[in-house]
Amino acid sequence: MNKRSVLGVLLLVALLWIDSLAANDLPRLAKGVDPTKQTFQEQKKLPHLPQPYVSAAPEDIGDGLEVGRLDAHGAKEAIQDLVKNDQAGKFANLDSLLLWKDGKLIFEMYNRRGRVDGPHYAMSVTKTMTSITLARAIQLGLLSMKDLDNPVINFLPGIDRAKIKPGVETITLRNALFMKSGLRFPTKTYAFSLGDKYHRQKHFQKLFENTVPIKPGAKTYKYTGTDPSLIMMIIDLKAKGSAQEFFAKEVAKKFGAIYCWDNQGCGIPKCGAGSSFTSRSLLKIGTAIAQGGKYNGEQLLSAEYVEEVMNTRKGEGYFYYFHNRKKRSTDNKVNFISGIGAGGQYMSIFPKLNLVMIATSHNKGKIGAPLEAVLDHLIPLFRK
Repeated sequence: MNKRSVLGVLLLVALLWIDSLAANDLPRLAKGVDPTKQTFQEQKKLPHLPQPYVSAAPEDIGDGLEVGRLDAHGAKEAIQDLVKNDQAGKFANLDSLLLWKDGKLIFEMYNRRGRVDGPHYAMSVTKTMTSITLARAIQLGLLSMKDLDNPVINFLPGIDRAKIKPGVETITLRNALFMKSGLRFPTKTYAFSLGDKYHRQKHFQKLFENTVPIKPGAKTYKYTGTDPSLIMMIIDLKAKGSAQEFFAKEVAKKFGAIYCWDNQGCGIPKCGAGSSFTSRSLLKIGTAIAQGGKYNGEQLLSAEYVEEVMNTRKGEGYFYYFHNRKKRSTDNKVNFISGIGAGGQYMSIFPKLNLVMIATSHNKGKIGAPLEAVLDHLIPLFRK
């Protein structure tokens, strides 16, 4: 047998192996289960899958995602090791893992509570989705990039400025987007304690009245749900209808996202945590960030805003509710820009690889376990 024939046989074997990984049916929610009602508590009721679903040739289900194959050299062994380690519990309770590269979904894995049509709680990726909503609002002209450096109070006409603490008037949208509003309250649960008593701008009136004064230089970083809530409140006021209606029409519908996202007590969507999305929905939105705000050729998100998100010159940190980090790989560090949520939720863009990774888990701690799975087994396939 000549060399060309041998290579042909090897290629055929590889393709047959890849096809075999897509032989099982995609795991779905039970008949009659409404995905839009899949809250955090409802997701706990999902039975674990009897076996993992793994595909290196994902199925085209007509949801707008173009599909391809993970046929890089060494893919078979890498996936086998990934599945083996996952089954052994190395990555805790990994529920889904998806990879998109160069325009196509090339790998899809579900285990335990993972379902292709089942929203999974996103935890702090909810903050990232708040940023996505702002990017859409800017693209539609409801706000501008220049507005990011304007005081938030200028967009809240219902606030009684005579009663707010000194310095509140200096908080800009960009301060809030960098978690540097400077707002500090009597207790950690103060904002939550306002509950259903104060709605929308009245809620923020109370916050502005009861924060410590914001002195020059006091706008230091503090990870909180209050800052993204400020952004969502402004969107709520700028949009026709509520922020929920805006997201449903201008983000979810445009991307074909399947999700469950409740309001917080003050009447705007939960912004620190509290949303749930299917992994494919997160992937579609993540690919838009990777592609300058475009999805299937349409500019859905502000290109200028997305460019700011993807700008690594700011250094490592948390900007626009995306983490800009470097993590180790088998050879050196790899930069990724990511929404990250407690329990192991990821919507991650690897710019130099033109790759997007989505992971969901229901881990107690071990927030980094899904990332380790990708860095250990899959990212090395694409490093040159």
